[in-house]
Amino acid sequence: MGPRVTPSVLDMRRVVAVTLVLMLSLVGVPAVAATDPAPAPVAQAKAEPALKWKKCQGGHLERAECAFLTVPRDWARSDSGTYRIAVARVRAGVAPTRGVLIFNPGGPGAAGLDFLDFVQRRLPKEVRDSFDIVAFDPRGIGASQPKLTNCRTAEPKLPATGPVDWQAVTSAYVDVMSAALQECLAVNEADAQFVGSWQVIRDIDALRRALGEEKISFWGLSYGTTLGRAYAQQFPQRLRALILDGTITPTPSIGDYTREHIWDDATAIETMLGAFGAKTTRGYRTVMEYLDKRVLTTEDGDELTRWDVSGLLVDYAAYQERWAQSKARINEWYDAIRNARSITREEFRRLKADSIRPREEGGSNPAYHFINCSDMHDRPSVQIIAGAAEQAAKVGGTALGATPLAEGGQCAGLPPLGMSVPPLNGTLRLSTPPVIINAVGDNRTPWLGARETANGFTGSSMVTYAGTQHVTYGGPSPCVDAAVTPYLLHRTLPPRSVACPLVYP
Repeated sequence: MGPRVTPSVLDMRRVVAVTLVLMLSLVGVPAVAATDPAPAPVAQAKAEPALKWKKCQGGHLERAECAFLTVPRDWARSDSGTYRIAVARVRAGVAPTRGVLIFNPGGPGAAGLDFLDFVQRRLPKEVRDSFDIVAFDPRGIGASQPKLTNCRTAEPKLPATGPVDWQAVTSAYVDVMSAALQECLAVNEADAQFVGSWQVIRDIDALRRALGEEKISFWGLSYGTTLGRAYAQQFPQRLRALILDGTITPTPSIGDYTREHIWDDATAIETMLGAFGAKTTRGYRTVMEYLDKRVLTTEDGDELTRWDVSGLLVDYAAYQERWAQSKARINEWYDAIRNARSITREEFRRLKADSIRPREEGGSNPAYHFINCSDMHDRPSVQIIAGAAEQAAKVGGTALGATPLAEGGQCAGLPPLGMSVPPLNGTLRLSTPPVIINAVGDNRTPWLGARETANGFTGSSMVTYAGTQHVTYGGPSPCVDAAVTPYLLHRTLPPRSVACPLVYP
C-alpha cells in the first residue's frame, strides 16, 4: 500500500503493482461508530489559491501539467508550518468532463506522479476522455515535502537450509530492526510524525478545494484503498464515486497484517500453480523440498536459497503478467536439480533482473515505516510474530515463514507516531455507494479484508476476480472492467456481488 518479502528486501507489502507497485496514505475520523476516539482539532486552512499549473518536466509526464499545493505541516495545529505537495494532472480528452479522478497507487511510499502515465494507459479511453486524471505525491514521498532520509536496511538472518528456530530468528530480527528504525527516526525526527494518513486525507480534501471541485471521484489502489476508505469516513459528502481496488481491511493493525500471511502467500502460489498444471506444480514441490536440504549454486559459486526462490514467487504470484516468468523459473530450477547441474550465469542474471523489489539506494523507504507506524499503533510481540511465521511455514513450506516475520517487525522499536487512522467499525452510507474489487488469491490484500470493507459501506458492490491479480481494474479481466467502468462514468452500480472468472495471461 504498500511493496513484499524477500530476505534481502524489507516488505513493502501494501504496494500496488510492480508493473504496478505503488503506495499511499490514509486518514479519517469516521462519520460513524460512536466508539471511535474523538478527533483532534483541525487547523483552519485559508482558502487555497488557484494552483499555478505549468508543463511538467520529465518524459513520463510529457502530457501532464504540474503544480504545488501548500498544506499545513500538522492539520491539528495552525502554527505548525507548511509542506508543499507535488500535483500533476492530465486533462480530459473531451469536454464537458465528469470532474476529476484522483488516484493513489499504494505502498505506502509510492509517488503518484511516477504512476500517472501508467494509470493513464491502464484506464479505458472513455474514462480518460471524461475525467481530468489527477496524481499527487503524498507528503514525504517523491517531489513532495518533507524530504526524508532513507532508513538503514535490516534483514533477518535466516538459515539457508534445515530447520528454523522461529523464536530465535524473530527475536534477533526484531532487535536488529528496532535499532535500525530508531536510528532512522532520530535522523527524521522533525517530520516522521506528520506523514501519516490522518494528515494525507486532509491534504486530499485541500487538493479538492484547490481544484475548485465540490466532489471528487477517487480510485484507491492497494494501500490507496485505506486512504479512500478513510477519506470517505471523514468527508463522505465530498465523494462522487469511490473505487477501492486491492482492498485493505477497514480495521487494519500490524498484528493482523502479520497473521494474514499465515495463509495468503500459500493461497496465491497454489492458485498460480493450479493454472500452470500438474507438471509445473510437481516441479515446484521438488524444488522447495530440495532447497530445504541444500542450496542451488551458480557457475561462479553464488548460492540460490529457498528464501530467494520463495521471495520471488511470492511477488510474482500477485501480478499475473509475471506468471509466465514464474513458470519459466520453476522449470529452470527443476531442470538444474534433476540433472545435478549448476545454475547458469544467464539463469542467475534473469533471476536478478526479474526482481520487482529492488533495494532503495542507501536503504529502505522511510515513508513506508513512518506512515504504517502512524496509522497503526499496535506493536506485535516476538511471540506473536514468531508464532505466525511458524504457522505459515507449516501451511505453505518453510520459506513462506519469512513474510510474517518482516510484516510483524516493520514498526519494531518505533513509538506510536502521529495520529492513528480510526477503523471503520460500523457502517457508512455514501450518496453513491462504493465498488470494492479484489482477487480471491491476492496475497497483498487478502479477499476477506475486502469483504469486510464492502460490509462496512451500505449498498456497496463487491467485484471478485478468480485469480491472484493485485489491483484488477484495467488489468487482465474484461469482466471486472465491464462492472467498474459504467460505475465510474455514470455511477451505475453493478450487482451487489459480481464473480469474474480467471483469465490466464
